[in-house]
Amino acid sequence: MQRLGYRVTDIVAHHLATLRDEPVIASAPRAQLNASLGSIPPRQGSDFEALIGTLEQSVFPYHAREPHPGFLAYVPSCPTFPAVVGDWIATGYNFFAGVWPVAAGPNQIEMVVLEWFRQWMGMPEGSSGVLTSGGSGANLTALVAARHKAIEKGSDIRKLTVYASAQAHSSVVRAAWIAGIARDNVRTVAMDDLFRIDVADLKRVVAKDRAAGLEPFVVVASAGTTNTGSVDPLNDLADYCGSESLWLHVDAAYAGFAALSEEGKAMLRGIERADSLTLDPHKWLFVPFECGCVMVRDPAVLSDAFRIMPEYLKDVEPGEEEVNFADRGEQLTRYSRALKIWMSVSYFGTDVIRSEIDAAMDRARLLESLVAQSRDFESLCPAQFGIFCFRARPKGIAEGAFDGLNERINAKVVSEGRFLISSTRLHGNFSLRMCTLGFRTTDDDIRELFAALERALASELS
Repeated sequence: MQRLGYRVTDIVAHHLATLRDEPVIASAPRAQLNASLGSIPPRQGSDFEALIGTLEQSVFPYHAREPHPGFLAYVPSCPTFPAVVGDWIATGYNFFAGVWPVAAGPNQIEMVVLEWFRQWMGMPEGSSGVLTSGGSGANLTALVAARHKAIEKGSDIRKLTVYASAQAHSSVVRAAWIAGIARDNVRTVAMDDLFRIDVADLKRVVAKDRAAGLEPFVVVASAGTTNTGSVDPLNDLADYCGSESLWLHVDAAYAGFAALSEEGKAMLRGIERADSLTLDPHKWLFVPFECGCVMVRDPAVLSDAFRIMPEYLKDVEPGEEEVNFADRGEQLTRYSRALKIWMSVSYFGTDVIRSEIDAAMDRARLLESLVAQSRDFESLCPAQFGIFCFRARPKGIAEGAFDGLNERINAKVVSEGRFLISSTRLHGNFSLRMCTLGFRTTDDDIRELFAALERALASELS
């Protein structure tokens, strides 16, 4: 076991130490990989080194390297090595973190981590939750709990309606569908010029639905949208939801942990008033996939929605002050996601994490300043939480040609293998998009990225 473990440690450490020498992304056609990896299960075992050789040839080269300093697309995951080790320990011990009596130690670690989150988000004492597979699972858990509470009060599930903006994460809409909300009852509310929910339009749509006999029950706000990093007006939404007895769920999967920074805390003001809250430690808390979290003001709403105690679990019924995390979500069998969070935060401390979050936001503003100084590029949305959306718009090019031009620029930069950026659409326009989250990315990387964008534009114009 030690020999195999040391071998794997060397492989992972070498990979992380040489990321800059690797392409940020590489892929291969299915036919090629199928030919090298096959599909027939072996009847006889193989030597470990032979298996490593197969992985080195046919698996390790073909993936997007999210911890790479040039991975600036989507919302990357860039885990610290202590977090990786924490995950390794949890897997090695094979903790069953579903019920308290068989995993009291690991489950207390989860209680500690959830209390950290409560404090960082400013939620009232007694708020808690459960760690999930990710933001999608957290959003689903929250909507199921809100739906259950509404039905307990006498609502008709066929009439329940959900409200969010077009910038809400796709998992919010999917969660509503899975929770049994009719697809026609998932409403898209208008936004302002900065892609935030228009509260006046929300009030109008809710009033119209109530007049039509529907039963509004949840408003989903975003605190750091995937596209732009925008934050919906949380205090205004909390005031309105409170006056209308609507559940306020805040999806802060990306930006929530920016509350550790003074700047982020100010931008997220009002998040503490949510009835439920989604967070993703595998984003800005720098731990490996998979790790999400749902926090709720009243943890009893989770157990009311999910708790079930069959005869074969009577022996593991928790004590009065203990928690079976299986009662707070859909998973009975679940491993200890908390250990990697606890290990990383305890090893580095929040001051280091805070400084990395601040640095990431500064890097996005650096690119924003380079765009502002250029005659050929323009901002499409201010830099927020490390996300910046922009496009090339050189003089002498017809407006209708900008989309195709920027698509080609995006493809050219990515094809070079040094940087991976992504795209989106804002106000109907094709937008280049950068998300600088990883702690390996430097200011020089951002300057190199902009130089690569300028070269790509020059080659298109030549």
